[in-house]
Amino acid sequence: MIKKYVQLFVVLVLVVTVIGVARNNAVWASAIPGSPQLGVSGMANLLQSGPVTVTASGSYNVEGVCTLDVEYKAASGLQDKADARIPVNESKKVPFSGNGNEKLIFPGCHVVHYKSDQIVSEASAEDGSWKVCFGTNPSLDMKIYYYLDGPTSGSPIWIPLKTTNENGAACASALFTGVYMPAGQRINPPGAGEEGNILNPPAPEGGSVKPPPDEITVTKSGTYAIGGICAMIIEYKIADLSDRIHVQHPTEANDIVPFPDNGGMLYLPGCHVAHYKLDQIKQLMTSDEGRWEICFAARPDKEMTIYFYQDDLTTIIPPWVPLETTVDKGLACAPLADYSGVYAPAGK
Repeated sequence: MIKKYVQLFVVLVLVVTVIGVARNNAVWASAIPGSPQLGVSGMANLLQSGPVTVTASGSYNVEGVCTLDVEYKAASGLQDKADARIPVNESKKVPFSGNGNEKLIFPGCHVVHYKSDQIVSEASAEDGSWKVCFGTNPSLDMKIYYYLDGPTSGSPIWIPLKTTNENGAACASALFTGVYMPAGQRINPPGAGEEGNILNPPAPEGGSVKPPPDEITVTKSGTYAIGGICAMIIEYKIADLSDRIHVQHPTEANDIVPFPDNGGMLYLPGCHVAHYKLDQIKQLMTSDEGRWEICFAARPDKEMTIYFYQDDLTTIIPPWVPLETTVDKGLACAPLADYSGVYAPAGK
């Protein structure tokens, strides 16, 4: 068992150094076999997440997608509203040129500033300070962009912001009324090929280190890295099983899956796992059929929990639900990746 995790750790750390872009702590999912039942009240608690209204200085978690840090300097008359519910298809319409191979990481957060009950397109630094932060992925170089609500001239366009890394989060000033979203691009592997570095072995023949693919099809037991975002440990106990796994960015259909208020911040993108038996997708696998475990890089000094929501490519079942998560040797792992669905880590 120790050997397995050491091997997986080496795989993931290597993955973390070379990968690219490609989208819950001890409360268990009510539908997971052998786990305690949440019941009606527990499920209602998971569904509490929603838009945030800010009337006092503080740090606010916006539906698990971002945090909004606000410090009001004026005595009264200031207010903010924030949510993560701008449809992905709306944001996709806004032109994005990016830098190099940057790709937007949906869904993003929408921030609206008010002064004396009137929306202001740009908050004044004399009235306060506003900062938006998104969870970072160690495999991505991330920068925050924004576009204005209703620009006075022309059409909206994504504009880059000065971005800093603060305790595992990408943060930027949020003075404008508009949509904020991180973008990421693959980090070039530092020191790849250095002699004696077991986490960065010499480049394979051909002269370059190749990142793991963003999408794979699995037909036999083993450990698999997907896009540098996650790793799967799969053990098939019967024949005719397979899995299709890909890096999951939120889509128009799933960008507003509720996330628990006390769940911390999601580190997106996640991974989508689709289980198949005899080439037919299955919503749930059983322990008699096999064993599935999913791992993500753990953030230092964060309480890590892996969340999932069911998505069998035809039906999406909210909300994000926490899984029993263990952290060891830099990895956060959940042993019950039995559902076809989307998985992502969160930290708080």
